Amino acid sequence: MYDYIKHVKWASIKVGLLTTVSAAIIFLAIMFAGNIKDFFSPKVSIYTAFQDVKGLRAGSPVWFSGVEIGAVEAIDFASYGQIIVQLSINAETLQYLKKDSHAEILTLGLLGDKYLEVTPGSKDAEPIVEGFSIEGVAPVEIQDIFESSKDSIGKLTNFVEMLETTIAKIERGEGTVAKLLNDPSVFNNIKNTTDELSQLIKKMESGGGTVGKLVNEDALYKDVSSAVSDVKLFAESLKDSKGTLTKLIDDPALYNRFQKASESLDVFTQKLAYSKGTVNKLLDDESLYNNVNDVSVKVNTILEKIDSGQGLMGSLVSDDELTVELKTTLKDLNVLIRDIEEHPSRYFKFSIF
Repeated sequence: MYDYIKHVKWASIKVGLLTTVSAAIIFLAIMFAGNIKDFFSPKVSIYTAFQDVKGLRAGSPVWFSGVEIGAVEAIDFASYGQIIVQLSINAETLQYLKKDSHAEILTLGLLGDKYLEVTPGSKDAEPIVEGFSIEGVAPVEIQDIFESSKDSIGKLTNFVEMLETTIAKIERGEGTVAKLLNDPSVFNNIKNTTDELSQLIKKMESGGGTVGKLVNEDALYKDVSSAVSDVKLFAESLKDSKGTLTKLIDDPALYNRFQKASESLDVFTQKLAYSKGTVNKLLDDESLYNNVNDVSVKVNTILEKIDSGQGLMGSLVSDDELTVELKTTLKDLNVLIRDIEEHPSRYFKFSIF
């Protein structure tokens, strides 16, 4: 009897153990379906750092090019204000990560769960080793976008308000735009201007007027082209010549001389403006002008008398006989003086005793 009871108990224990093991296997199969191989594959740790992990937690998945390669192992605060995130990834994927790879926090699905996406990096960069720290890129949240767009939204709101105000003024007939829309005289003026412009274009096309000739006549075009060619030849000859104009353009010494001369002239003009000298008196003193004017009047009077034959000078100018006599007298006087110089003894006798 005892052996039977013992056998029944052992059978119950075996059934319980089998049931427990089966339940554990089913649980593991459900939890790690498709990832059992990864669960038992070797792991390595790498690190990254963020200023704000935006709700990332330990156990969040780590993806590489859309494939899950591990999970977040731990999140710790650093002494210099950053948050260090330890990643546990499959050892076989370490060879595909480069030193310029970076980790970015992204949102998974509509529920807002966070995960890490590791970029491959550049092709020529060196692969990383276990314990290497890659760069962390802060995610851009919708709240950040809203914050940065507040100013733009405010400006857009102000613009809409201004536009509404402008439209209201136009509807009330206020302002220039409203007059352009509602005043028929403005339309008529624009229409007249358009008609005149159309007539001007027709004249140009028919060759009428100066502009029409410029557009249509080949001879005038050739003249203009020839003039341009002459100007070009003149410029080239001026460039190759050694004349004064070229020196004025190229020689800085000549320019400096002109500059100094202009400065000296400016200084002289300033001194003349503030001086009390003769030139300034000639310019400003009215009495000096009056004296000169009186002298010129007197000279004119004397010249008129001489011209009319009055006085000795008038007789000398007008009387031909007096002029002939005066010339004869002067001639005789010259003869006498010459004879005295040649024969002084005829005219001067000296005797001591």
